[in-house]
Amino acid sequence: MTTEKQEKIDEQIRPLYAELQKYGQTQDWDRALKTTRKILGISSNEKKATHCKIVCLMQLDKFDEALNTIVKNAIDTADLFFERAYCEYRLNRIEDAYNTLKSIDRELNEREQELLAQVLFKLEKYNECVGYYRSLLKNNQDEYQSTRHANFIAALATWKLTDSSSKIQMESNDLSDETYDTTYNSACVLLSSGQYVEAEVKLRKADAQCRRELEEEGDMNEDEILRETANIRVQLAYCLQQQDKNVEALTLYNDVLKSKPTDLAIIAVASNNLAVLNRDQNLFDSRKRIKVATAPETEPKLNAFQKKIVQVNEALLAIHTGQHETARRILDNMVEKNANTDDSIPLAKVSLLMKEKKLSEATQLLQEFIESDKQRRISLYCRLTYVQLLLSQGKVHQACDYLRSDDELLVKPGIVATLVTLYNYLEDSKSAAQVLNEAVDRLYNLDRTKGKNSRALAYLIKQNIIYQEKQGNGKRVTEMLEILHKLYPNDTNTLSKLIVHYLKSDPERANLLAQKLPSIKQLAEGIDVDMLESTFGKRVPKAEKTIEKIKVGDSSSTTTTTVTTATTKQKKKRKRKAHLPKKYDPLSKPDPERWLPLRERSYYRGKRGKRGKQAAVGKGTQGAVGSDQSATTTITTSTGAQRSMPSSKTTPGASGSTSTQPKPTPPPGKSAAAKRKGRR
Repeated sequence: MTTEKQEKIDEQIRPLYAELQKYGQTQDWDRALKTTRKILGISSNEKKATHCKIVCLMQLDKFDEALNTIVKNAIDTADLFFERAYCEYRLNRIEDAYNTLKSIDRELNEREQELLAQVLFKLEKYNECVGYYRSLLKNNQDEYQSTRHANFIAALATWKLTDSSSKIQMESNDLSDETYDTTYNSACVLLSSGQYVEAEVKLRKADAQCRRELEEEGDMNEDEILRETANIRVQLAYCLQQQDKNVEALTLYNDVLKSKPTDLAIIAVASNNLAVLNRDQNLFDSRKRIKVATAPETEPKLNAFQKKIVQVNEALLAIHTGQHETARRILDNMVEKNANTDDSIPLAKVSLLMKEKKLSEATQLLQEFIESDKQRRISLYCRLTYVQLLLSQGKVHQACDYLRSDDELLVKPGIVATLVTLYNYLEDSKSAAQVLNEAVDRLYNLDRTKGKNSRALAYLIKQNIIYQEKQGNGKRVTEMLEILHKLYPNDTNTLSKLIVHYLKSDPERANLLAQKLPSIKQLAEGIDVDMLESTFGKRVPKAEKTIEKIKVGDSSSTTTTTVTTATTKQKKKRKRKAHLPKKYDPLSKPDPERWLPLRERSYYRGKRGKRGKQAAVGKGTQGAVGSDQSATTTITTSTGAQRSMPSSKTTPGASGSTSTQPKPTPPPGKSAAAKRKGRR
């Protein structure tokens, strides 16, 4: 009876499986899912149908339902490790996916290894991730090789960025420009190494490659292409920002945000970097940018390194805006979440304490951080900040002791110069000379290990010679000159100083070194003796002396001769700007009477508003004569009339006729000069 029932079930299921196979070949996942449900409705123990149902749900991006199906049918799906881990990975349950893959007691196949590499990347275990991808690239050759290579370079770039102290071994074929993905990720590797110029070239190439590939497909408009290339342009803007090309970087960030990219990580990074470009200006805009970067929906899209940077910037913005309690709360939460932090959080706390003028607490905090055993490497900026805090409190001796205790700092010329300056301030020239001695010895041994000669060593030796001469330590000066002569054997200046020092202590060594000096013939070659003799006895004023340097080249040595010649120094005439009138018109002809006084010009009509005797002139009936006979002036109105005073002026009238007026007479009691003075 049982056998007959099973046969009936098989007869009903058999055509459904054929239908399921057809839908699988055409990738019609909706109908395939319905078919699997029909099969399971007839017989719930069908293992193949359960597997097909899980695959259909995964193809339809219904990962939650697929995972529930796996959990409910644990017996039938016990061997579906990949499907279970993939669903957990897509549901952002990364730890569960990692545990599922690690629970496999056999050797992982190809797709399980690739999924594990992706899970390790999400868990920020970049060392293991790079190892898995390197193995996959060596052992597989298929159509997904370019994508696999792009993911490998991305893991390598992120590893170098987040762990700068690690020594990453790179092979010659690790970086590639085959596709725009690999070119972009290769540029990220260069960025993490600080090679910004080379990274900029690769990023521009990646942008051109991506645009060309998308245009060849032909199914995307310009806005969609801009959204697709948003991540490349944001990285390019960051590269420009690191090169202090802030205007170009600002333009790129704004263009990316205007294109409205779909990736929330791109929006968060661009917003954060714009807030950094604002610095302590435009704080209102910076607050909006940081609010976008710290939104809850963007948090899963950022890695731990990016989250930490955004949160530190949020705390610094709160410090700038006077929200000290908010900044302290943010920094305390970061310390609780990150046990092994770098120096960015302590430095932000120091900034907060300095803003509150608590220098002693800031110094103590930074001192505890530096002396902590958990910290493997303290940045130079952090150490110099600690020294600056000590100096700001007048603890010069303590600052000098700290700098001298750091062997890494004592090979840097800037640090050595700072130490020497501080000891000179303390009037301790002996310690300053000792610091220079120690710095020269360390750097000399370091250069011998590396097999190169640095410019810093020569600079420190020259400064050490000066200080040792002041201390009267001739033996040490000779040692320094010997080292400098080994570094630069063709330097005759150093050689001559060395010979002078050996003349006092070791004449034989001095004679031996003197043989290396150029001969008199070599020094005199190219010098015009007649010119020297003619100019030597001639007295030339200092203002007329010029120095001409004539370089004479020789196969063995190069000498420089200074010749003094007398030249006549011409006095340069000072050029003065011409002062023109305000209403000057270069097109109009100048007035021919401009050199005459105003009273003597033909168009002068005299002053208006005359009083006294002058007011009566020209008034009354035609032909009338004034009562004052002293003004012997004849007024005529007819053309051609004669004037009794020869100093009168003629002005043209509107109708072309002429009229005559007498020369005005100054009032009694005042001179003409006084009148002119008042007018001018």
